[in-house]
Amino acid sequence: MTHQAWVAQCIELALDNARQGQAPFAALVVQDDRRVGTGVNDVKATQDVAGHAEIRALQAAARHLGTRRLAGCVLYTSCEPCPMCLGAIFWSGITQVYYGLSVAEQAAFDELPAFQYAELCRAAHERRVQLVQATPDNLDPRDPFNPSRSAGA
Repeated sequence: MTHQAWVAQCIELALDNARQGQAPFAALVVQDDRRVGTGVNDVKATQDVAGHAEIRALQAAARHLGTRRLAGCVLYTSCEPCPMCLGAIFWSGITQVYYGLSVAEQAAFDELPAFQYAELCRAAHERRVQLVQATPDNLDPRDPFNPSRSAGA
């Protein structure tokens, strides 16, 4: 199948998801020209803010393939991924993503993804969400990454 044909399937799934009262997003993970994961946005149904189509498709593919390492797979999605989904894509090892609607085009319907990308370009102290390091006096936050400190603890 062509990349456009896979994206067309995502758009059809997104249309169906919208008809069911959910957000109009869908995604597919494809390996060797066969679908190994499908996801639709289910945030409204599950009240799970991470219930985006790309994340659901990545989860389904990982279950199907028995690994969270999805290098060699391709992600297709109805819209350009938001920063949260892009982070999950990085973690999965996928290096190719094809989408139908860009974040800029989506801004006509939903400004949040464009806002999120703009926020990430700002200096940390200028962002709406403030990230503040709070290191305990008697505990090193690096300890969980040190095998000798985390073993048997």
